[in-house]
Amino acid sequence: MNTFTKKSLHVALAGLGTLGLAGAANAVMVNPNGLGQVLIYPYYTVRSPAGAGVATYNTLLSIVNTTASTKSVKVRFREGKASAEVLDFNVFLSPQDVWTAAVEPGPAGAGAMIETADRSCTIPSFTPNVPVLFRTGAYEGDAVKDNSLDRLTEGYFEVFEMGTYAANSVTAINSTHANGVPKNCGLVTDSTAAAEILPPSGGLFGGATLINVLTGDAFTEDATALVQFTDVGSYSNTGVDTPNFTNASPAIGAAVSELGTIVAGTFTSGGNLPERAVTLALQKQTVVNEFVGEAATLSGTDWVVTFPTKHHFVTSSGATPPFSSPLSKSGSCDNVLLDTWDREETPVTPGGPDFSPSPAPSGFALCWEANVVSFKALNGSGIVHVLGSANSYQVGTGFNSGWARLTFDPTTAYTVPDIATEYNTLSIPPVVTPLAAGTSFLGLPTIGFAVQTFVNGTLSDSQGRFIQSSYGGNFGHRYTGPLAGTPLVPIAP
Repeated sequence: MNTFTKKSLHVALAGLGTLGLAGAANAVMVNPNGLGQVLIYPYYTVRSPAGAGVATYNTLLSIVNTTASTKSVKVRFREGKASAEVLDFNVFLSPQDVWTAAVEPGPAGAGAMIETADRSCTIPSFTPNVPVLFRTGAYEGDAVKDNSLDRLTEGYFEVFEMGTYAANSVTAINSTHANGVPKNCGLVTDSTAAAEILPPSGGLFGGATLINVLTGDAFTEDATALVQFTDVGSYSNTGVDTPNFTNASPAIGAAVSELGTIVAGTFTSGGNLPERAVTLALQKQTVVNEFVGEAATLSGTDWVVTFPTKHHFVTSSGATPPFSSPLSKSGSCDNVLLDTWDREETPVTPGGPDFSPSPAPSGFALCWEANVVSFKALNGSGIVHVLGSANSYQVGTGFNSGWARLTFDPTTAYTVPDIATEYNTLSIPPVVTPLAAGTSFLGLPTIGFAVQTFVNGTLSDSQGRFIQSSYGGNFGHRYTGPLAGTPLVPIAP
């Protein structure tokens, strides 16, 4: 049973709701406050930076329901090369509930598996502390030509709220905890959950920790939250690849632009309408962060750069914007440009500062859906692969430490909505500007973060006792948002 309701005006982006325009008010967008209907976690890994089976990561995750409503959510893990589904299941979150789990290396260090001691109802049900293996079936024989268990060891995952349940429903009554245990998960069934479902209400957040006990590293990540994804309550059984980004409704996306205004696009013609709207909401022109690579500490930096909607636009036979190449054994590659500066404003050119503008940036391509960029600093220590990713790219910087900017190729990375509008909430009063037909939004749908690690060798305290000398940290990416046209092109009066 699907139940419809009118979307509320959401003000996740400052000032947008005050404009009172139906199109923008109903647009799917990233909530900077971190709560939403859809959560996208940029990365999971059970890989090892030190060699197969040595010092492997585990990924600890949580999903939090901040509302007073019972919810059903779809949890789906996707491997990192082509976003093939490797496991999905449904979780029933009672009011203010938290669901936790751990992704760990598979048996004998091969593949990956998930286990939980959480008592919340799930379909299928988990046996506490008994792992469930990730599966290869969805990618066997695909264009990547990699059927191995190793492909399961890294990727990203997503959580879609399917709907809510009235407090007196069978689903809510039996999934609500009393003394830490749901009343009766046996009565929470697919058929009952589908029949009783009400529209989603949002209010989810989540995070994950990439923890490596032997190296002393623990990197955290926040899930990216999408609001106003849909106002339709729709339950999907496990094993059905829905909900996904094709379920966004209506097909309108909005994002904070490079200029600090809000740009929105409505998609009414062509294919991939909902996916293009979500892509616009996630679209970035550039990714900006720091790097460090000092010889004394054997430090290294990895950037995670994930494209969550890419698989909707790329097949073995072709690709549609904003992506540019078909999927093959070597991936589906999109050009990026890399600019680097040291901590004293020096660009990448060796030999000291240069006149402005700085030299042309170096270029390479990102070919997978969950990519890891490993920075090789000019320190003589070689490259440090912090996460040990198989989907990694080594890039030179010319410096020990500094900052870098990835820029996506504007000739291919773009979306073109049928109706485009700029909302300048920085003006008083706010200014609404319709944009010319064919206006392009530049960039790729991107989420991620950076991790740094430092290895100080054997250290001891004043008593001669050995102490932990390796540590790490993580940093969220900064971005410039999509720019509509170059420059913005208003419709002539």
